[in-house]
Amino acid sequence: MAQLNEKEGSIVSYCPSCRGGRSTFEWKIGSQEIGAHERREEDLNWRDCVVSYRLFKCAGCGMGAFGVVKMGGGGNYPGAYNRLIKFFPETKQRLSIPSSVPQGIVTEFREAETCLENQCLRAAAGLIRSVLDKTLRANGYKTKQEYNLYKQIEAAAEDGVITQSRKRRAHDEIRVLGNDVLHDDWHEIPAEDVEAARHYCQRILEDFYDDRESVLTLLREAGRTPEEDRKVEASE
Repeated sequence: MAQLNEKEGSIVSYCPSCRGGRSTFEWKIGSQEIGAHERREEDLNWRDCVVSYRLFKCAGCGMGAFGVVKMGGGGNYPGAYNRLIKFFPETKQRLSIPSSVPQGIVTEFREAETCLENQCLRAAAGLIRSVLDKTLRANGYKTKQEYNLYKQIEAAAEDGVITQSRKRRAHDEIRVLGNDVLHDDWHEIPAEDVEAARHYCQRILEDFYDDRESVLTLLREAGRTPEEDRKVEASE
């Protein structure tokens, strides 16, 4: 969550343009304010209350941002006392995933994180389910026998690539939630459920790609054809 430096008026938050890195967002360049609109507001507890709608920039990459800060006590921004009301864009800390994960799966996982950050919860849940589906497909689990996601998760656990505990999480936290979005009537889903799905999806990506050579050996012993082997066959 974004935090206001009450003394300086700058805001510390995770920056989407810095790949989710934590950064300071400044409200002036040198002595020049970037831009702001302010209006007075009556408040029973705060003297000389002003709401400041203010532009900021990331000190790292220079990306622009917008914040709403309530301040009181008189004087110029940031005032004698203050409180951050809103800040945009506010990203979450990006989860790390192994470098060997295929780029398409990485991009889809990051898109799901972006949806979650912007409170597009159903979209995020659907994308996280899609990441799981594409991961299993890339590892040889899309077959005539294992034609749906349920069977593919079961097969991955049977082959020993994921644990029984992870199998339950894949079903309960990712598959079922994603199916609700894809197949059921519209209804709200809790952000906590999507956070859990993101967390366990990251763990499954680690299961498949953290020690890739060992996993490839397991897959081949189980008669699977991972994406790497399909590329070799296509080039021969």
